[in-house]
Amino acid sequence: MATYKEQQKDKKYYILIEDGVPLGTFGNLKKVVEFMDGKEFPSYWTLVRKEENPIVLESYKIYKVKHY
Repeated sequence: MATYKEQQKDKKYYILIEDGVPLGTFGNLKKVVEFMDGKEFPSYWTLVRKEENPIVLESYKIYKVKHY
């Protein structure tokens, strides 16, 4: 069982950026997709398969960053 300190050390966040403007910070990729509901945006299952960082879409970028 990992300690709280170890859990925080390994924590990651997703930052959604549109045309250079940050739209939000999210704890998981599913929340990013829920935030973009109603807009032309890929599904969670499409994004989760992408391994690049940042995930580059048409006018969006999703960065995966460490928690400090």
